[in-house]
Amino acid sequence: MRADLEQKIPAVLPAGEVYLGGFTTSRSPYATGTGGCDVPDKRRPRVLADGRSSSGDFLGKFGEFVFRFLTADFSSPSQFDKVTDPAKRAKAQKRKKTFFGGWDSLAGQWLAAAQPRAKVGVVVAVALTERNFHFVYAQYNRWNGKLDEAIELGPSFRRDCLSWTRLTGAHDHDVQLGFSDGSWGTLFGPDTEECAKFFPHTLGKRDPIP
Repeated sequence: MRADLEQKIPAVLPAGEVYLGGFTTSRSPYATGTGGCDVPDKRRPRVLADGRSSSGDFLGKFGEFVFRFLTADFSSPSQFDKVTDPAKRAKAQKRKKTFFGGWDSLAGQWLAAAQPRAKVGVVVAVALTERNFHFVYAQYNRWNGKLDEAIELGPSFRRDCLSWTRLTGAHDHDVQLGFSDGSWGTLFGPDTEECAKFFPHTLGKRDPIP
């Protein structure tokens, strides 16, 4: 994780929580389309409402849009069955689907937290403490990449709700996260090195989904 972001994170964590490290994350451009991991807008949290665009940010936003247009990288959210159907889960396991569980599942909630809505550029970080994962949203300038002042704490998840992690093989930064309710989802980040640091038992792409 970038050093300037790591310096800001401890100040927004709840009292008594000690920052142990973290990683940045975002939607995966390789887990989109029907059955993918793009979250519907109504499920995505609005963040950094007080953030103000800084010089050059609009040009950065426009450039980002052009790049996504040229690469046909557009979100395509769809609906999913509930995680409680074991037959459908077994089929999804066999096919190594990118997402299973529905938007109300732990995986669905995690995916939503990682894909916030904002009028400014947002870096999404996951901060680890002894007991929890905390989502943190920091504003950045989309033109020069520098962090701005706005930063806020987002949803939190107990560390024991994450059951397993798995590299998908689609990209070095694509990681599947499996949860205690049987759901799983795929996101961009943490990278392979961060997975080895924070999740030493991460599964490989040839391993089956648990």
